[in-house]
Amino acid sequence: MKKAQSVGLIGTGSLTDSPLTRFWYLRERLGPVKSASYRVASRIANMLRAGHPVKDYAEFENCDLVLVYVPEESVSQVVNEMASAGISWRGKAVVLCSTWLDSGALLDLAALGASIGSISTIPGFDDERYLVEGDPPAIRHSKNLVEYRERRVVAIERPLKPFYLAALTCTGSLLFALLYVAWESLRRARIPPGLSAKLVERQITRTLRGYLKGGLRGYPEIRELPRQLDALSIDPELAQYLEQSSRLVSRLIAKR
Repeated sequence: MKKAQSVGLIGTGSLTDSPLTRFWYLRERLGPVKSASYRVASRIANMLRAGHPVKDYAEFENCDLVLVYVPEESVSQVVNEMASAGISWRGKAVVLCSTWLDSGALLDLAALGASIGSISTIPGFDDERYLVEGDPPAIRHSKNLVEYRERRVVAIERPLKPFYLAALTCTGSLLFALLYVAWESLRRARIPPGLSAKLVERQITRTLRGYLKGGLRGYPEIRELPRQLDALSIDPELAQYLEQSSRLVSRLIAKR
């Protein structure tokens, strides 16, 4: 019987900026590399300076960890191919490298006996923190793959990743929208851009400190909302966003 390869990789697209290039363990243990074509698989193996290209899934039979690094819109198709590849997935860990998808995208492989999980970088930590979710064996393999020197894994159970994603949405897209409304309001108040930037930055810092120190007790009550909405009525979308956000947050805080 052949000695099991530790890691197999299914990847497409450019991996130049992928965290895979920074996993020291991967280069040492990478075996088969599969992609949309043998040529692309060869390019990925050459770029990683590890592993070897393969044309089908047969060599993945000897892997105990399989990484899937493909565009999100291709995950379903790749999982279907893997599930129908005719190899045994029992005892293997399959880990999806994706910021927004989680191990739920791999349920067809779990039904065949695989341990499933996902791995993603945590924004703002400069490659020092990664979020891993999934089954215990998948988490264990991922930690062995990622952790090195200052780099650490934050592990959560399946399927808790949507809660983490909600935090990213709140502190990303939703916060960006609020900042836009704040900036537009300051612009209409004819406050210079340089001062506006300092004002917004300090207000965010003040609010964050208040929350970290006192939790919901640090909530700054909304004052004079009708006057603000009346002034912003010259731009109905800004006024509507501020009104709806204010009403919702007041109801949310009141329930707590």
